[in-house]
Amino acid sequence: MVSRSNDVIVLLGAGASAKAGIPVSRKMIDDIEEFLRVRLDWQNFAELYHFVKCSIVYAASLRREKDIAGSYNVETLVHTLTEIEKGQAHPIYPFVSDWKSQLLALVGPGFQTVSAFREKIVDQLKAWVQPESKTKAKYYEGLKRLKNDLNFPLKIFSLNYDMCVEWLATDDFRVEAGFEPRGEELVWDWRRFDEANPNREDVQIYLYKMHGSINWKRDENDNLLAVDYTGSNIAAMKLPIIFGRDFKLEADDPYLFYAFEFRRSTLESKLILTVGYGFGDAHINKMISQAIRANANRRIVVVGHSKPEECEAKAKAVAGRLGVDVSRVSVLPGSAEDFLLQATIAKTVIGLVPQEEPGVF
Repeated sequence: MVSRSNDVIVLLGAGASAKAGIPVSRKMIDDIEEFLRVRLDWQNFAELYHFVKCSIVYAASLRREKDIAGSYNVETLVHTLTEIEKGQAHPIYPFVSDWKSQLLALVGPGFQTVSAFREKIVDQLKAWVQPESKTKAKYYEGLKRLKNDLNFPLKIFSLNYDMCVEWLATDDFRVEAGFEPRGEELVWDWRRFDEANPNREDVQIYLYKMHGSINWKRDENDNLLAVDYTGSNIAAMKLPIIFGRDFKLEADDPYLFYAFEFRRSTLESKLILTVGYGFGDAHINKMISQAIRANANRRIVVVGHSKPEECEAKAKAVAGRLGVDVSRVSVLPGSAEDFLLQATIAKTVIGLVPQEEPGVF
C-alpha cells in the first residue's frame, strides 16, 4: 500500500536526460576532446588537458581502482582543474617541495590557463544541458502518470541541471521548485516545501534540484533567483551550480536544505526509485545506504540502461557500492526512456513497494 508522501521518492541522475539530448559525463569528455582538435578557441588548452587526463588516470591506477576508465569523467576533470587553479593558496602547497615542471609550464602565469580552461568547460555546460527541443524530453511525461496514480505529491530529487522536470508544469499540473514570487522576481524560499504551507494543496510534484539548475542566478544580496532564460546570459563562473567539486555538501541553502530533505525522505520511504543514476556520488550513496540499513523492509529500485541478462550483475554491483545486501536492490531492464514511456509505470512502481508486516495482536 502507498499511503504517505514519502512512501515512494524518486532520484534522477544524468542518465534520465540522455535521450532528451543532454549528454552524460562520458559524452561530455568526448565532446571536449573533439573541441580540442577542431575548435581554434579550445586548441590552446590541448596540452594542459592531456597532461591532466593522464595524471588522473595514473593516480587511479596507483589506487588500483577496478574501473580506471570509469573513474575519469568531466566532473573529475573540472574538480582537478579547480584544485590546480588554487596554486599557492592550496592548503597542501607548503608541503609540496617540487611541483612538476611540465605542469608549471602549462598552467600559465598565475595559473591563468587553468582558470580559462575550467571556465571554458563550465560555459559549455550551459549548451550541453539545453536540448534543441522540449519535445525530446516528452518521455518525462511518465512522471506525470506515476504521480496521477498516487494519492500524494511526488517528491523528485534531481542531480541534473536541466529543465526536463519543470517542463512538465501546466496550468493544472504544478511543479513546485521552491521559488516565491516577489515583485517581478522569483526568489527561493524553503517554506515553499513546508507541509504547513497553505499553498501546497495544488502541488503535484515537489522538485529538489540538489546540484543546482541552469536557470538559477544570485542577486547582489545573495538571494537565489529563478529566471526565464536558461543560463545563456549568466556568466559561466557565476552559475550557482555544484559542478566539478568533490565536496558536494555545500554549507548554504538551497543545497544544505535539499540534502537534509533527501536524508529525511529516504529514512521515511518504503521505496527509493533511482532513474539514470550511476551511483558515483559518495554523499548520495551514503544517505541511501544509511536509509536501507535503517529499515529491513525498505528497498531501492534501479532504472538504468540495463539488458535483462545484466540486471542480476548490476544489482550485485549496486549493492556492493552501497554496502547493503543484494536482496534489497531491484534492477529493472531497459533505459530510463523505456521505463518512463511505460503506460503502466505507476502499476510497476506500486507493485514494487514493500508491504508492511502485519501487526501481531
